Amino acid sequence: MVAIWRHNVVRAVTVAAVGLTGVLVAPPAADAAVTAAPARTWGIGPDTTTSASQGVPRVLAIQPVGDRIFVAGTFSSIIDPSGRSYPAQNLAVFSATTGAADLSFAGGTNNTVTSLATDGGSTLYLGGTFGTVNGQTRKGLAALDTTSGALRAWNPSVAGTGQVDAVAWSSGSVYAGGNFSSVSGGGGTSQAYVAKVDASTGAVDASWTPAPDGRVRALTVAADGTSRLFLGGDFTSVSAKASTNKVAAVALSGTGAVDTGFKAAATNAGSYAPVFDLTSDGARVYTATAGSGGACAALNVTSGALVWSDHSNGNMQSVRLTGGQLYCAGHFSGTGSFLGQTRYKLAAVDPATGALSSFAPNINSSQGPWALATDATHLYVGGDFSKIAGVAQPHFAMFLDSSLVSTPLPPTGLVASPGDNQVRLSWSAPSSDRGSALKKYKVYRATTPGGERLAGTPLATLSNSTLTFTDTTATNGSTYYYVVVATNGVGASDPSAEASATPTGSTTATVPGAPTSVTASNQGGWIHLQWNPPASDGGATVTAYRVFRGTAKGAEDLANPVATVTTTSYDDQLGLTAGTTYYYVVKAVNSVGAGPSSAEVYATLTAGKPGPPTLSGKLVAGPAVALTWTVPSDGGSPITKYVVLRDGVRLVTLTATSSGPTSYTDSTPPSGTHVYQVKAVNAIGSGQLSNKVTVSVP
Repeated sequence: MVAIWRHNVVRAVTVAAVGLTGVLVAPPAADAAVTAAPARTWGIGPDTTTSASQGVPRVLAIQPVGDRIFVAGTFSSIIDPSGRSYPAQNLAVFSATTGAADLSFAGGTNNTVTSLATDGGSTLYLGGTFGTVNGQTRKGLAALDTTSGALRAWNPSVAGTGQVDAVAWSSGSVYAGGNFSSVSGGGGTSQAYVAKVDASTGAVDASWTPAPDGRVRALTVAADGTSRLFLGGDFTSVSAKASTNKVAAVALSGTGAVDTGFKAAATNAGSYAPVFDLTSDGARVYTATAGSGGACAALNVTSGALVWSDHSNGNMQSVRLTGGQLYCAGHFSGTGSFLGQTRYKLAAVDPATGALSSFAPNINSSQGPWALATDATHLYVGGDFSKIAGVAQPHFAMFLDSSLVSTPLPPTGLVASPGDNQVRLSWSAPSSDRGSALKKYKVYRATTPGGERLAGTPLATLSNSTLTFTDTTATNGSTYYYVVVATNGVGASDPSAEASATPTGSTTATVPGAPTSVTASNQGGWIHLQWNPPASDGGATVTAYRVFRGTAKGAEDLANPVATVTTTSYDDQLGLTAGTTYYYVVKAVNSVGAGPSSAEVYATLTAGKPGPPTLSGKLVAGPAVALTWTVPSDGGSPITKYVVLRDGVRLVTLTATSSGPTSYTDSTPPSGTHVYQVKAVNAIGSGQLSNKVTVSVP
């Protein structure tokens, strides 16, 4: 077989391969079957500007199970297609068809979930860095009921500080790979980096010993029916066998013996670089490879010979197959970034030849995707991004088979509230836009049930972000019937359920109800609170939320909120002490006043790094530069010093007390324009840098 390395090469025609000196140029691949832009806006949160350096929020694993799409990583909320946010701890499930989040799913972890696998239906297996799942001890591995999220008794444990990077299921066994020294369970203990665990009992098969000499980052069961497991990672050999550098094939059963007939070739432009992900079909095993730039590559599934390697200018993170295409995702970006062509972190190629398709969505953020998943009609992408193809996508996206794009589902939850010669309408967005972004809402009115004329002129046409409308043409004493229709690029939805109201005169608003679904989670140095709006706004729009805190159950100071915010989340950072448990309630506020307290929640703070100071500066006589800053949150551990930087280089380190220092004068700055920043340091480490201050020195 001829191996082809592709580096800044464009193929256009087919020429026969002639020995090792001939030319093999693949024809253009058929265009990808999925849509050019994501099907809907949904994802995980907090829905903030992406921060690749912080890695929160981030989707690291996606597992379709029928219509249920499990999403995992590091996050504290999920966002449904209506834009509404719900608390979730590093694990959530959506419907692929409607986009609705399954709020009855109770699974959650205290730390990052890196990998997911399923037995095909009833059980979801998790791998990661977590220490508890659903509030119970689970170290790095756990199993949940796919319907309820209930924790299974399955309880193998990862040793020490090791983590699980990959999990795979096959024939009643779970395989785990990572950087761990061992996994123990049921009286058995694995060797380092890879383990085989009984999927029912959690017992480790101590006789299964492939023995890689380094980290295993990826696992995939061979799709050719040969009962082999492919390993990918940082290792240079498995069981000291030849040609097992970065990729190897081992037996699923017995001792996990290496398949010596599979001799892995170099997958990145002739180099052996770490492999971050694997997938396979009956003919080839595909790799997402790091290294000098990165590469998406294919090896012969039997021999390990290189079939093709498509080079990129950044690490390749994931590879998946669907619809006759192989999707390659990673940190590559820009002109000539993938196979010499312009791609932004996601590309599609022909699995047989590596030929590039025209599929080229632009994914923002510095790192972009970390995970892909596919089924027969969908491509799922997760990572650090906030937009794909210009469409808002908070860290999770779905591309839909183009044949399935249709008109949206109808708006939901239409409510008609009577007033004085008016009716106030409110509704929720459709649970799915069916693959074409929402454009408008149309409101129709009738004076008899079911009498709305959808072929006629609507009472109102509103933007896709407007979910309320006040009908000021209504008359007291008359009953009015309403429906709302959503439109996208394909057409109009079916009408919403009908709602009616009879204006009778002025109505009196009351305070809103209590916020719902409140959660508190320790983030290491601060506590993140998340909640949903109250079921009733009391007849007047909720304008704010007040957050109250105490250090004992029921002891919140309801006269003095620690914060008043207009969003449905709050990060409590100031005045906290590591090791202390904090209790919280939240109240909603409208024009009448504050409503009742929410259910109480609590979290115990662990120490973290300090927050960012707020810096200001100016040129003073000398010339010199006078800097001042605020004392940031200390992360639950006292600040020990401040570091002042000029043009990215440490200028001075100042010993800190509880009150400062909060100023420093650079008395000998060189002429020119300089950028200053400051950061606080505690026992945990260096905190976030302050804002930048630019000063020009004559």
